[in-house]
Amino acid sequence: MATFSAVFVDREGRRREGRFVAGDAAELRAKLTRQARRPVRITEAGPSGALVIPVRELVPLLHQLELQLRAGVTADEAFRQLAEDAPEGPGRSWLLAVHREVAQGQPIHAVCRRFPRIFPAHLAAVIEAGEMAAQLPEALRGLAAHFAAGEELRRTARRALIYPVIVLAATIGLIGFLLAGVVPKFAEIFAALQLPLPALTVFLIRASEAVRQHGVALLGAGAVGLVLLRVAVRRPGGRWLVDRAILRVPVVGDIVRHLATARFAAHLRLLHEAGIPLLDALATGAVLTGHRVLERQLLAARAAVGLGKPLYAALPKGHDFPGFLMPALKAGETAGQLGAALRHVEDYAAGRARERLVTALALLEPLLLGILTAVVGAIALSFFLPLVSLLGGVNAR
Repeated sequence: MATFSAVFVDREGRRREGRFVAGDAAELRAKLTRQARRPVRITEAGPSGALVIPVRELVPLLHQLELQLRAGVTADEAFRQLAEDAPEGPGRSWLLAVHREVAQGQPIHAVCRRFPRIFPAHLAAVIEAGEMAAQLPEALRGLAAHFAAGEELRRTARRALIYPVIVLAATIGLIGFLLAGVVPKFAEIFAALQLPLPALTVFLIRASEAVRQHGVALLGAGAVGLVLLRVAVRRPGGRWLVDRAILRVPVVGDIVRHLATARFAAHLRLLHEAGIPLLDALATGAVLTGHRVLERQLLAARAAVGLGKPLYAALPKGHDFPGFLMPALKAGETAGQLGAALRHVEDYAAGRARERLVTALALLEPLLLGILTAVVGAIALSFFLPLVSLLGGVNAR
């Protein structure tokens, strides 16, 4: 099965675009034709690691699937009902595709791995373990709780960022307006009056001239720099350097460290409780941290665990994980309660990250207002200093 992007004309003659799952382009073309939708263009969608459906839709779907399985509904029938209840679009298409595969006898985890853009790798692994242990509803409930917790943390960050982003955008817009539109007018007045200008005013006029004469070039250079940075980040070595540098940034590095620790603990716990061997769970959990530096350290720890070391003693010296991780892992492994210890680490790390993020953003708001006040005050002062000098000369006469 593959994902396609299709442009088609619907029954009302309107041109529409959507994403669908099908065996090949010919199958999708025939399917659209049967639905009285005339295909215009069908192209295979490029691979991506991101979810096609948002988490807020995936979580209810997992809950519904869990409830139906607990009620004794077979997996293929559950997916058929979910597809019938889903709105028209890509979601219904891949649910129907999953239903067809499961109805033919394929296990759910094998079908999930055919849709990597919808089902992340660790989701398929947890489902596989749940199927093998006959604990699939419990595995689905754990996955739903995991995705819901991550989405709540992201919503908290987005809500907290709204005001600082607005203030920052207003600051940049105001500075650009002053430099491009207001400062040149005052520069003409000062030049006509032949006033001696203080250093602050001269600097502001030079900055205004640079913005007006080379503004397009500066924007282009900034865009090229962003593109080059993005290309570098996509390379393993470049991504490692960026992640390493972020860890050294005050406050931000601490937030990133705790978020990555929470992700690692959550994924490792899900896989461990689902019965995945520890070495396999560590390999998957390391990749899913989303941080190359911590991933490399976890893979080194995995190699040490394979040689017989306990996990709490396997991380390399000078690792970048928070200090509370090792005591929690040691207590969990010693007592045979690694899953409970990982849940504690997950909750504590996520809570610390949330607290520090909110605190940092709360401090960022007055900082941005202070910067805005300082910049606008400096620009106003550069205007008034020559005028004060002129008025002083007139009074002296």
